[in-house]
Amino acid sequence: MALVLDNGTVQVLLLVVELVLLVATLLLLVVNRRETKAREVLMRHFTSVADVITRQEYFVAVIDAVQRSQKTLVGSVTGSPPSNEEGEVIRQILNSIAEAAKRKVEIRYLLPLAPDRLRMGRLYSRSGAQVKFSPSVLIGDARYSCIDSKVVLVGIPERSGRNEPTRKGYTITSESVSRLFTRDFEEQWAAPGARTYQDYLMELVGQARVSNTSASPELIAGNLGIGKEDVEATLAALVGRS
Repeated sequence: MALVLDNGTVQVLLLVVELVLLVATLLLLVVNRRETKAREVLMRHFTSVADVITRQEYFVAVIDAVQRSQKTLVGSVTGSPPSNEEGEVIRQILNSIAEAAKRKVEIRYLLPLAPDRLRMGRLYSRSGAQVKFSPSVLIGDARYSCIDSKVVLVGIPERSGRNEPTRKGYTITSESVSRLFTRDFEEQWAAPGARTYQDYLMELVGQARVSNTSASPELIAGNLGIGKEDVEATLAALVGRS
């Protein structure tokens, strides 16, 4: 007996197939972030299903997302030192994080495991966010934020490179897509190689003191781009361990 489907049923089936293909593509990128081909596939799908926003709109969206967050905000960010013209934007983001932390929003950020990212890790941490540095976060990779497990903001650099800034972004309102990114975030957050700000700071300060036993706290702090008081406290902790 032949099965006859009405137009409504056919449209629903097509939408389901399209959603499955989109989720599969997103999963491909999350699992294989280092693969250029997977990234290109994802970008084509993003262009067709997500709202594309400019660089300026992306940072406005980040600030707005932090301000609107109610329970959780997790993200993988580049943590690159801001340029002079980006200073005000970074201050607004940090202020928004501080206000969200006061509202008891759980905020966590993953940054690349690189010494020059320590400064931003310190700023995020002091604003009320939890921070970890992960070797699996690529410096030139896409950056994203998941807000309340409902909305995903993805920033894309124009081309690969260590200090390539965000050129455009995508905003996706989807709980299923947010779960994919959040799952990847949680795996990296719990990975053995991920380091907290304090652990990474202690590692770098220890390396600096071993390579130059006469290095002053001011010199080490200047090289790392952080406050002298953090270095002094870390040096005291290292002495206490020995």
